[in-house]
Amino acid sequence: MTDVSTTSTEEYELLTAKQKERHGNTETATVQDVRVSRAQVSLTLSFDWTADETRLVYDLDDARDVRKLEALTDEHGFEFAQVGHLDGLTVSVRYTSQGWVPTTHLPYTESDGSIAETFRTELELFGRELARTPGFLRRFVTWTNSLSTKQVIIGVIIIKKLLVVAVLVGLVL
Repeated sequence: MTDVSTTSTEEYELLTAKQKERHGNTETATVQDVRVSRAQVSLTLSFDWTADETRLVYDLDDARDVRKLEALTDEHGFEFAQVGHLDGLTVSVRYTSQGWVPTTHLPYTESDGSIAETFRTELELFGRELARTPGFLRRFVTWTNSLSTKQVIIGVIIIKKLLVVAVLVGLVL
C-alpha cells in the first residue's frame, strides 16, 4: 500500500495563487477595507481562494489615479466622494504585469487597455489639464466638453464646407 499524503492548507493556497496569477486572468475580489486620508485612498482586496490580501493605493494629487477611482465608484453606482461605500462590495480584477488591477482601471493603465480606450483616456486627461489653465483656453475646453456627439459631427461638417468654399474662392481669385 502506498502512502498518500495530503498537502497542507498553506501549500494548497500557494499553488492555487500561482495558478490564478497568470497574465490576463480575471477573478472576483471583495473590498475589505477603505481608508481615506488627505493625500491618498487605499483599498484592501481579499480573495476567497487565499488568505493574502492586495492593497490598491490611489494618490489624490494624480489625475490618472483620481480617474481610476472615479471609474471604480461609477461602476458600483456611487459618486467619487462616496468611495467609502465600496467596503464589502465585490470587484472584478485582472492580473496584469502590475499585479491585480480592477477591470475598470484597464483603460487608465499603461499597455493594458485597448488602443481606442487608451486614446480616449489620454484625451480626457489632457482636457482636464487644459481646463485648469487660465482664460480662453479653459473656456474653450469647457465648451467642447459640453458638446453632444451630434453637435460635434455638425461642427465638423460645417468646418469642412467652409474650407472647401475658402479653397474655391482662393482658386477663383
